[in-house]
Amino acid sequence: MATVKTHFGKLKVQEGIVPGDFTNIPIIDLTTLESPDLASRRALAVEIHDACTLVGFFYIKNHGIPSENIAAIHSAAHDFFVLPHEQKMEYYLGKSNRYHGYSPLSGEHSDKELFGDQTNLSESFDIGYEIAGDPSKSVSEHELPDDPFELYGGNQWPDDSVLPGFHATYLTYFRACVSLSRRLLKIFALALDLDEVYFDEFVTYPGCMSRILHYPPQSVKGEERVGIEAHTDFECFTILSQDTVPALQVLNSSNQWVTAMPIPDTLVVNVGDFMSFWTGGKFRSTVHRATNLTGENRYSVPFFFGVNYDAMVEVLPTCAANEGVTRKAVKAGQYVRDRLSKSYIGFGETADSV
Repeated sequence: MATVKTHFGKLKVQEGIVPGDFTNIPIIDLTTLESPDLASRRALAVEIHDACTLVGFFYIKNHGIPSENIAAIHSAAHDFFVLPHEQKMEYYLGKSNRYHGYSPLSGEHSDKELFGDQTNLSESFDIGYEIAGDPSKSVSEHELPDDPFELYGGNQWPDDSVLPGFHATYLTYFRACVSLSRRLLKIFALALDLDEVYFDEFVTYPGCMSRILHYPPQSVKGEERVGIEAHTDFECFTILSQDTVPALQVLNSSNQWVTAMPIPDTLVVNVGDFMSFWTGGKFRSTVHRATNLTGENRYSVPFFFGVNYDAMVEVLPTCAANEGVTRKAVKAGQYVRDRLSKSYIGFGETADSV
């Protein structure tokens, strides 16, 4: 048995990967997400509740994001990562004090307090929330709020002369994810016996981030290197678009690594730390990792949906009353900044020093 240390303690897991059939990770149909019938929405909320308490991961279908938008962002990811290394480094993450930009292969480290000095076998390009990425806002009428944590905006966009349409394609997908996330949050509220609009005030300027990721094949046959080490996500929840190459592995309730096989026409949703905080641990912020052992290139697009960075997150009354849970409130921006600083490339840091 191998031991994986996380910020929630130590978890014993099987050293090998278990290729599960995912009967333990539900596929949830979101057709009734905005049904005018409250009973239908409540029935969906029960499914969400069960998935979040038992697994922390679930697939969604009929989610409303057009397939052409998903295909377009994956095509844009391919186009970005085939750029020459020198070209990608023009958008280097270390040039940003907001952790936005390009991280080269093995450039991003895991949380060193948890995993030591190992690096991830993946490269990425990150963007954060900006007004143009929010379908409820207008660039001409709105501006970013005060941001003492320096997390909003500041995206390093490649010029259209370098990647035609990349900026517009990514923002189109980002907006679609913001819209879907706000709708999902209403069902999360119902699942927690709250009014559907309970969380709305927390996501007026949501702390969102998104990445495009490339996991190359293992460089040495038989030598396993993790694309992204075991971790939990920071925010309320993550919406992940996978291509056809498996790599995502979830720590299931039997403490086994289970490969989350890509399923056509679905996205993967997993609970993040803020939703776990809010529910006193009732909703699982599940440990997961990504390891590409297929011999093929793997691309994925995670979208992380969080609350306003100035929001305080504390245990909900409907959750604390059940088990007497007590936990200090968490300042969203401070928590995200702290987690990012432990795993992402820092401002002014060189690729050789991470």
